[in-house]
Amino acid sequence: MFGDAIVNFLSIQNPIIAFGTLKNWSRRALYNKIDLCTQSCYSQIIPGLYLSNARAAADRDVLRHLKITHVLTVEARRLPKSAFVDSDISTLYIRANDTPQTNLLPYFPMANAFIEEGIQKGNVLVHCHFGVSRSATLVIAYIMQKYGLRYEQAFNFVRQRRRFINPNPGFVNQLKQYQRINYDVRGIKRLEAYMNVNARKHRYKIASFAAVLVGIVVPLAVLVG
Repeated sequence: MFGDAIVNFLSIQNPIIAFGTLKNWSRRALYNKIDLCTQSCYSQIIPGLYLSNARAAADRDVLRHLKITHVLTVEARRLPKSAFVDSDISTLYIRANDTPQTNLLPYFPMANAFIEEGIQKGNVLVHCHFGVSRSATLVIAYIMQKYGLRYEQAFNFVRQRRRFINPNPGFVNQLKQYQRINYDVRGIKRLEAYMNVNARKHRYKIASFAAVLVGIVVPLAVLVG
């Protein structure tokens, strides 16, 4: 199948890179023995796109080394502003908890556009706290939409590059729904996502919100008229 051919074509041998001293902590990343809470840990998914934990995203040395121009945070709390002082890094912050009840689906179009912009202009890093569930979900959604892959194909592709990804069951259901609707999120849910998001140094938010608003208001005006 065409999707399988893309996965094989994009197979990139790029091991996970970790910084710092190993800590005696219970949450280790499988057999890589990486402490995702205290060590910077990132993985290249495709050229220009990295998936990481919060520690790496806040590490200015890592950002410089990877030549990161865009950082997408999907977390309960944003990164400290000090992480981006005196930098031209564009940031997008999506507030989200790692629970099955959290709905990330409306944010997929916005996250996809931000990731694509980052790849076109430089390098983009997507992260949550551990780089396991929330951020992995957004990266999988991007890979699905970009290459027209099914959820299982995109999941396996990302897992080959970051072995310990594990989207929670709610996110898995949303990704499968994303496949069923052919990667097309519309209407009020998408508008709600743009209203809830916070962005710094990122003009895409305003332009996209206006486009979504027009897409909803204009049809309503025509119906009323």
